[in-house]
Amino acid sequence: MRPLVTILMLGLAAGGARANPAEVFGLGSRAAGVGGAASAWIDDFSAAHYNPAGIAFAAGNTLTVGVLASKSLLEVNDATYRLPEPLGLVVGATGTVPLGGALAGRVHVGLGLYVLPATILRITARLPDEPFYPYYDRTQRLTVLPALAVRLAPSVSLGVAVNALAVVDGQVLAIPGPTRALEARVDEEIPPALAINAGLRWQPTPQHHLALVYRQAFSVGFNTLADAEIAGEALTLDLSAEELYTPHQLVVGYAFRTATTAAGLDVTAARWSAYRGPFVRVASELPLVGALEGSTPEVPFEDTIGVRAGVEQRVGSVFLRGGWAWESSAVPAEQPGVTNLLDGPKHTFSLGLGIAFGRARLDLHGTAQLVGGRTITKRIADPDDEPTAFDALRDEVVDNANEPGTIGAQISNPGYPFIDSGGLMLSGGLSLEVGL
Repeated sequence: MRPLVTILMLGLAAGGARANPAEVFGLGSRAAGVGGAASAWIDDFSAAHYNPAGIAFAAGNTLTVGVLASKSLLEVNDATYRLPEPLGLVVGATGTVPLGGALAGRVHVGLGLYVLPATILRITARLPDEPFYPYYDRTQRLTVLPALAVRLAPSVSLGVAVNALAVVDGQVLAIPGPTRALEARVDEEIPPALAINAGLRWQPTPQHHLALVYRQAFSVGFNTLADAEIAGEALTLDLSAEELYTPHQLVVGYAFRTATTAAGLDVTAARWSAYRGPFVRVASELPLVGALEGSTPEVPFEDTIGVRAGVEQRVGSVFLRGGWAWESSAVPAEQPGVTNLLDGPKHTFSLGLGIAFGRARLDLHGTAQLVGGRTITKRIADPDDEPTAFDALRDEVVDNANEPGTIGAQISNPGYPFIDSGGLMLSGGLSLEVGL
């Protein structure tokens, strides 16, 4: 069985990273300082995420470098939930495409990057009963957002950005070799995974700005077929997962803007109900048994609504910023069965400061995200019931009157009989923008 376990571990190890740091902590200190309420007025590199159409209003060519840090004060019962890779680098740029004639000054490009200092992405395989916060596991990967925006008229622009990474697809072949030892051949492909952020920005008057943004669902599919020959018997394992998931999103934004003030309001709807879940699915062909398929819990994720509001006030060369956001939870509050997915409704409070000097601007921000507390209580199924893995737990040991330790419910689930969650997530950073 050791080769079989090895193959399973190789497959599972490729299955657990999640989506986009910009969704969780914001992209760039300027937009993060106003709570992300930026779709109708932001015009720097971060518009590649918030609204690509905003890049068409950028003033000249710019380069931005910065850093983003986070600190988890989330809790699982009485223990602190820690996140790896709490530090990342932010890089961005905007520029005007040098075209002539009717297109002069109308076409703009941008780029937003979030880079982990030591890796491209961090992968974590989660067992179905493992307690974790899926919302925050989405931050452990490189984010690449190239963008293009066109100024259709002085007050109207369209923009599109590409959310890019890669899919893992391939085969592992393990058979006895000439020395009778188990030898393996790995054949993996990494084709690109792409999704679109598209936006419209309209300024019916110089003070009033409107925005409409669509962010396409993004995920990196993982699929590996493992063929092995063990003791002369053929064994096939099909491992698959849908990871790095971000749902379809629709954002409607409004901003009031003057020479010294920018106040924004964004409302976001996200279609989490289409998510199949963060678990690795395993199907197999076993000798003398035939096809077997592992059963992963079917989690009824819920669509979410988010509201963001923020303001930037300029006083001379200083920019003062503040923001607030609220977002409902995609994770069901009731999980009486196997799963222990932790989350809650979130309130985010942010503060920011910017200082302009010459052709440069230094921006700093800090945010505190309060995650509402929840208690997940488990249910033990009656002996005659056949509930799904999500709906209830089962007694794992048959009662034996001769063995008192078997009497009653024997449950190994780490969330039994209940599990508490909630807490605080802190983040902050700085960025330096330089005009070129």
